[in-house]
Order: sequence, then C-alpha cells, then structure tokens
Amino acid sequence: ADYHLKELSFGAYDQPVLGMRSCLEITANQDSEETWTAREWFVVRKASVHTSEDNVLVPALQMGVEAREQIFGPHGQEDAHITRPDHPLVQYAENFTHYFDLITERKSVVFQLREVAKASILAKYLLECGADLGEAWFNMGEESGPVCCLEVPQLWNEQARTHIEVQRDGQITNFDNFHGLYGGVDFGINRFRLGTPSSSVAAGRAVLGRPASSLMASRSTG
Repeated sequence: ADYHLKELSFGAYDQPVLGMRSCLEITANQDSEETWTAREWFVVRKASVHTSEDNVLVPALQMGVEAREQIFGPHGQEDAHITRPDHPLVQYAENFTHYFDLITERKSVVFQLREVAKASILAKYLLECGADLGEAWFNMGEESGPVCCLEVPQLWNEQARTHIEVQRDGQITNFDNFHGLYGGVDFGINRFRLGTPSSSVAAGRAVLGRPASSLMASRSTG
C-alpha cells in the first residue's frame, strides 16, 4: 500500500478518483522550479471500539495520509519545523484523505491496509482491558518460525530533471530540478486509549455510525 501510494503521488498510474492530481501536476500548476523533498505515510486519525446488540466487538476508525516537508540537516534528511500548507505533497495528502473511503473501494491494497488497522485496534483494546481469551485462541494454528528479516526497508521515489536552454547570445544555461518522496506506514494507534467500548444499536450501524465522543466512553446500561 505504501509503495503504491508513492506511485500514485508521482503520477505513475491514473489517480483513483477523477479530478485528483499527482504532486508533480500540482507542482507544474504552481509554475515553480523549486527542488523539494518530503515524506508521506498512512495514519489512523480516529479509533474506537463499538459493541453490537449481541455484544460483538466492532472496531471503527478513520484513516488518512499525512505529509511533512523535509530539509537536509547535519544528520541527513530531517523534518522541517513548519510545513507550508501549499506544499504539493501536503495538498495531495489532503486530497487522498478526503477520498480515502472511496479509494479503499477501488484499491485493494489500501482496503487490506485498513483491515490490518482494524485488527490492530481490536488487539490493542483486548490488551488494554485485560481480556482473558483462553488457550483455545492461541492453539488454532501451528507454530512456525520466522520466515523473513524483521527489518523493514524504507520506500522512496525520486525524480530528477534538467532543463537546458540556449540563449540568443549562444550562452547555454541549465536548470536542475529534484523531487524526493519518502515515508512508510505509522498507524500511531499508541496514542489512543480504547478502554471500554461504546455501545451501538447494531453491528452494521456501528461501523457507519458517528464515532464516540471519547475513546474512554463508558458503555451505557439499561
């Protein structure tokens, strides 16, 4: 999902929603030749756990994409203290977030990422409330050893362009332009305290219903 996000950001494929523009198209429309580097990543913006009438736990969330402008510091690339709102990648991240639910219906990799986020939220809730699941839940599959390296490589996409002009006096001038895109997936669910689930009328409506006003909302009784 993260790899495909960077491909879409640079316009390697058609945008999933009509009218969306890649960050390079946004840069071209700004008529700017500036060089920039930035990073973007998937993030969970809101998270909660609901219960249905038959006491089924249903995770609910809102996801999006965030972007930060980067600068070259003494230790390599670092986040800029302030990211301007008209930065091309920031604008693309805002558009992607606006159409996120629609994009999940059209891009299977984004849909699967959202399902992983839901499972992570539900697992975090079970840990925080100290749920006793019983040994049967841990014996449903065969134990297997590690099959891959645990290090996650950083994904990036870079584009460089050189524009050469010959002046009337015969002088040759050139302009170098570089755009770098970096990032990954950081759900950020550690900042949520899921505590007690909020009750909902039905499981089907719990997913689409309004999120609880507080992630620590008490379950209603009576």
